Amino acid sequence: MTRDWIRHIDRLIQQRPVSRSALEAFRGIALLMEEARPEAMPVHVEQEVRDVQQKEGFPLFSREDLPLDLKTAGDLLKKFLAHLSRSDRDDARGLEKALKKAESAGDWTEGLFVSILKQDDQTVAEMGRDVNLDPGVLTFLGKTALRPSMERLREDAAPYLDKTGWDKGYCPLCGSQPDMACLKKTGKRYLHCELCGEKWPYPRIQCPFCNTVEQEKLGYFEAEEEEGLRVYFCRECHRYIKTVDMRAFEETAPLEVEGLATLHLDVLAQENGFR
Repeated sequence: MTRDWIRHIDRLIQQRPVSRSALEAFRGIALLMEEARPEAMPVHVEQEVRDVQQKEGFPLFSREDLPLDLKTAGDLLKKFLAHLSRSDRDDARGLEKALKKAESAGDWTEGLFVSILKQDDQTVAEMGRDVNLDPGVLTFLGKTALRPSMERLREDAAPYLDKTGWDKGYCPLCGSQPDMACLKKTGKRYLHCELCGEKWPYPRIQCPFCNTVEQEKLGYFEAEEEEGLRVYFCRECHRYIKTVDMRAFEETAPLEVEGLATLHLDVLAQENGFR
């Protein structure tokens, strides 16, 4: 997984200089992720239960019940914090404080993961203030530390996951919202889960956040000289989703990497009143 990410990071650093800073910072984290070996957690869902879940529109798991290896994720998070605290980042002191907290308080990392999975932003914010670290940075590092275990879960849960007919704006595996989308060579749109990285097909002319299909409320814009990278927005709920049109590129990166390489599009979307 991450070896492929690193290859694309190196390619995009050369092709999109505007993204160099974010991608170079993430490259060191990706190298550490490659070393993680999460344990397989028990995954079993009775077919009768899964049939009912799909019929009622429930994901395979709820976020707070995901069978994840939190110990391996915690060890990886400590490595992230140690690596970044040695850099010349403005928040290096906060990262160092977070590392000391993670090393001294045995349940600190697990508490962070549980709060992220429960989407308890208030607790994450309090944890961030306690170590003088931006909660957004803490959330990003926590989710990234969970990713190897998420990938293992996706592999183990694949036999139980049937995306046929799944037309929801949330992930069929964990129920999370999408953070990115892509248009395949066929023109079909796929959404990408912000938490586990699962992808699933979704109608192009429909907002995944509020389900509106009114075309006059839906639109998109592109940054200058960046064909194939778009921001689709909805005037009904004022949400947006960055989208990679794969038809415009000979080669595309995993959407986790594209998300970091297009942070400037987040800025443009937010400046235009979308969130």
